[in-house]
Amino acid sequence: MTTQNFADYYIHTAFNPVYALNGQLLAVDLLSSFIHSSLNVSVPQDILLPQFDDEQRLQTLQKHITLVEHYHDFFIQNNIAVILNLDETMARTILSSDFLLRKLRPLSALELALSESFPDFKLGRDNPVLSALSDNFTLTLNNFGSGKAPAKAVYDNLFTRIKLDRYFLQQTLKRGTSSAVLKAVTHQIGDHCQQLIAQGIDDLATLDNVAPFPFTGLQGALFPPVPANQLATLTEPPNGFSGGQC
Repeated sequence: MTTQNFADYYIHTAFNPVYALNGQLLAVDLLSSFIHSSLNVSVPQDILLPQFDDEQRLQTLQKHITLVEHYHDFFIQNNIAVILNLDETMARTILSSDFLLRKLRPLSALELALSESFPDFKLGRDNPVLSALSDNFTLTLNNFGSGKAPAKAVYDNLFTRIKLDRYFLQQTLKRGTSSAVLKAVTHQIGDHCQQLIAQGIDDLATLDNVAPFPFTGLQGALFPPVPANQLATLTEPPNGFSGGQC
């Protein structure tokens, strides 16, 4: 993207919550979209990011780091993780920069999130980038079950938090075998992470359907993101939880 075009956009950030089944806020994803200053068009970061050059990616990453630093005391005091999504280029940028490593390592609430489409994800710990990220940071897997890659990285215990792919969950719940499938998934994956999150909780019916299974947390349209300046409101148990339980 040209410097002029990049300058035409400003970043809008929001936090997307992950709740435990008792309504406690466990984590938030840092979401970014780019808004064109004159056209009033909002574009998700993952759409624009491939068009950025190295300097533009670095500027975007630094803005994210600044935001995490600003709210870090809040995250620590409330025992909330903040999850920052990375692609391969951003991951390599972090690992190759002593400055960024020194900035990020002390942020104990920070988790870095990857997807199954990460290059050579199938290699697991044999992928030097994945291995280095795991050695330096707490990692989240965004979309387990998407079918993008084998699960070697999961069984190599690279991820502290694993999120079940929303499409996989929603399609599974439509089948008569959903109970058996979800029992198998939660049993197989539960030993390889500290938290297993069900994504795609978009309505109360889905919430009721997943409640019997041992998911640590829930995420979806039922619990919408809020702007950064409303972060504190997410600590209140959301609608859908009654008496501290879903």
